[in-house]
Amino acid sequence: MITYRKIIWRMVLCNTLGAFLIFFFFAYVDLETFQANIAFWRGSKADWFTFSVVMVVLNIISAVWAAGYGRSLARWEQQLQNGLPATQMPAHIQRRAASYPLLVAAISLGLWAVAGLFFAQGGLTVVSTTAAIFSRTFIGVAVVGGLTTATLIFLLADGLWREKLPIFIPSGLLKDTHAPRVSVQRRLTATFIITGFIPLVVLAITARNGVLNVMIPGVEPAEVLSRLGSTVLFIVAVGLVSNLFLSLLTTRSLLRPLNSLTTAMNQVAKGDLTPRVPVTTNDELGDLTFHFNDMLAKLGQSQRMRDLFGKYVSQEVAERVLSGGADLGGETVIATALFADIRDFTTLSERLPPQQVVDILNRYYTRMVDVIVAEGGMVNKFGGDSLLAIFGVPVRQPDHALRAVRAAWQMTRALAAFNAEQLALGLPSLTIGVGISSGEMVAGNIGGTERLEYTVIGDPVNLAARLESLTKEWGQTVLLSEDTERLIQPKSEAIQPCQQVRVKGKEKSTLVYKLQTRYTEAMVADAAVAELQPF
Repeated sequence: MITYRKIIWRMVLCNTLGAFLIFFFFAYVDLETFQANIAFWRGSKADWFTFSVVMVVLNIISAVWAAGYGRSLARWEQQLQNGLPATQMPAHIQRRAASYPLLVAAISLGLWAVAGLFFAQGGLTVVSTTAAIFSRTFIGVAVVGGLTTATLIFLLADGLWREKLPIFIPSGLLKDTHAPRVSVQRRLTATFIITGFIPLVVLAITARNGVLNVMIPGVEPAEVLSRLGSTVLFIVAVGLVSNLFLSLLTTRSLLRPLNSLTTAMNQVAKGDLTPRVPVTTNDELGDLTFHFNDMLAKLGQSQRMRDLFGKYVSQEVAERVLSGGADLGGETVIATALFADIRDFTTLSERLPPQQVVDILNRYYTRMVDVIVAEGGMVNKFGGDSLLAIFGVPVRQPDHALRAVRAAWQMTRALAAFNAEQLALGLPSLTIGVGISSGEMVAGNIGGTERLEYTVIGDPVNLAARLESLTKEWGQTVLLSEDTERLIQPKSEAIQPCQQVRVKGKEKSTLVYKLQTRYTEAMVADAAVAELQPF
């Protein structure tokens, strides 16, 4: 309730100060009052009494009126803080919350209009006023005094209410409340009228009336000019103070949301998509803030989709699909396929609980994938206890063959470290076979329009799988095709010819090479061996 009380007290204070300045101007300063000699505006004790009574009565009415709206909002605020969803709040309460500062200012402006009518016709005295005196008094009270005071009240209330508004409308969709808006243009226009237009018009009219009064027969020019000087000084002094205050409040009302947005943008520029700026104004700045938050939410969602997508496909494929789409079809490329399989894993899985089997596979694949990705490879698919990795697509790599062989070497090192961990846990170690083959293959999105898979098809893929199956038969860990060996530069003594093999569907046999690497658990602790690099 503290915010509500502050708004009411500021409204009462502004109304009281504004009423006093307007009354003082007409009772003691105004040149026309001095000449017209209207009884009500002579500044007698009766006049002060009437002014005080009217001011107190109107202040009480405005305070009770505005406090009534505030109490209803406070009750709903309490329910929201107790867990009530904002979507269950009535539409008229949301409208009231979105326009509460404007509502408080409108109440004050309406009562200023009542005061203007009351004093323009002579107040409680029986005085016949001319149309000119009636209109100038009403304009002076209701328009000059009322509009200035109401604008000041709105700016003060708006500054206090901004901390409350997100509680009522956390979504920031203030437009959906259909509440009356004070746009930035209207705010600046009102400030210009009050700080620039009205003071100049008042000064111009005062100067004109002073000249006309000097020419009235029987009027002492010196006294009129003295009164004119006092009037001008009063208008300038009050105008400077009020204009400065209004300008500062208007500037602050515009800069605060902009500063919040700037701070959030600086965080976004550093890669942080989590900041959200509360929508605290029902104007274009509020719309800008809402769209900024919406943009960050969509960017965050896209990033989460990208990250999640990257867990099912390689990061390269995810980037390519998300940036360029996923058309059906493929392209012919020269690349290298690496096929790895865990030997006798079926037998092993039958002896272990299912959850333990899954845990072993996940830890194993984590190490293998890290090695493959570090060499620029793409893990295309998992097949239970096997994996297929591709080097050279979708990101082109001139040294794709060397990268694949280097990855195979690192896989044996990673497996040794993994097996050391397995033995420490009292679990069986694993043995793998790796087949590598290079050549022309088709890479692209395969499947239906609703479900696609980025994969590679071709003889090199089949040959890589065939070579992997031969590793156990030949007692080797890594076998690579003749085409792969030919593409590797520079050559390495770790790659040696092994045997000729006849590939199914091919007329001629092909020479198979072996990668001489026997990396055991015992070598893990050997720093010299750990640093050994055959490439």
